[in-house]
Amino acid sequence: MKINSQEIKSVLTDGALFVIEFVFNLYLKVARVVLKLIMPLVKRLVVERMESYGLKVNGNEDIDPQVYNNELYIRSALEGETGMYESFMDGHWTSRNLVGTFAQCMSTRRTRDILHPLSWTLNFFNLQRGKRVWAVGQKHYDIGNDLYEVMLGKHMQYTCGYWEKASEGDLDTAQFHKMELIAEKLKLKPGMKVLDIGCGFGTLAHHLAAKYGVHVTGCSISKEQTKYGEELCRRDDLMDLVTFVVRDYRDLAIPENIGKFDRITSVGMVEHVGPHNYREFFQISSQLLKEDGIFLLHTIGNNHPQLPCVSIWLHRYIFPNGVIPYYTKICEGMEGFYIIEDWQNFSYDYAKTIQCWHRNFEAAWHSGLRKMYGDRFYKVWTVYLSLAEAAFLSRSFQLWQIVLSKDGLKFGYPSKRLLQN
Repeated sequence: MKINSQEIKSVLTDGALFVIEFVFNLYLKVARVVLKLIMPLVKRLVVERMESYGLKVNGNEDIDPQVYNNELYIRSALEGETGMYESFMDGHWTSRNLVGTFAQCMSTRRTRDILHPLSWTLNFFNLQRGKRVWAVGQKHYDIGNDLYEVMLGKHMQYTCGYWEKASEGDLDTAQFHKMELIAEKLKLKPGMKVLDIGCGFGTLAHHLAAKYGVHVTGCSISKEQTKYGEELCRRDDLMDLVTFVVRDYRDLAIPENIGKFDRITSVGMVEHVGPHNYREFFQISSQLLKEDGIFLLHTIGNNHPQLPCVSIWLHRYIFPNGVIPYYTKICEGMEGFYIIEDWQNFSYDYAKTIQCWHRNFEAAWHSGLRKMYGDRFYKVWTVYLSLAEAAFLSRSFQLWQIVLSKDGLKFGYPSKRLLQN
């Protein structure tokens, strides 16, 4: 049996990470004993740090944390943001406005102060290779379509909506407009071949095929999402136009008969690629795109040069191995493969989108989801959705749509913002 170099690297990475985690856990046990001996000092330092963020422990403002257990101070001192979030999950503190609490912390732009110590260590490893590629599909996207169906709305879009013409709270219209914005930026014509890398539940592929008559190949690492997309397209008799494959993007070019595509789109997927793999990602997509083709990349972005670092809390509970791209890393990755034709940022629209998801989640939780997932899951997802909304409200995270061509489009590319309909 042949073992390639990538498999060897993956095994070595897993081994190194096991050792690092083992040593760090030993450190935590010793440090916890020491910090408990000097609890008054630890508490004072953590309280002072919170005050420097504009938060008063047990204060009167809605965003002020109400602390019930000193464990919060120990965990925050040892594990930064991760300790703070896990303490919330364990009931050590609450807030009347959790989104506001998180947004206040993020608005200080002092990212370095609150990161988990291992965030910096993990940044040296390529976490998005080998078996790790499939981890996010298994842990997050395949947990149950029943949850996503009640949370995401009828279009099943797990990415930012476009609220230019949508009424307040009208998630379905915002998601429809997002898909239309993508279609208009791609300048589709009937019969074109479109590749959707990271196709999610397949609803964008369905929309493009049904309305624009294009042939779409959707690629995903989630079996449940792919199954949903296939059932949707089969129901609407679109299987002659839409094909889904469960495959890592690196393997897209393996079947030689897949050919080249007129258009490529990747919506909310590059967050799972990782900075060590950006150049490979853009190289592969460039190989699959025709010379006069268009590639639309839709991604969350961060504006902190200290990142991209792995968020340990998100890594543990929500998105294993995920990294929010930093713009210079993205540009370095595409250099030599693409020319940037257009770059749009509509990050505040993501805050509106997540508000709707959170509202839908809360309503569904109290009407049936609780029995299926349990109270711990509720705590985790309350932190997750609150953190996500806070990140966009505070403008710590951005939402980018980047239009790329291989060598510059003939006669230029007119930027698209306003929808035709």
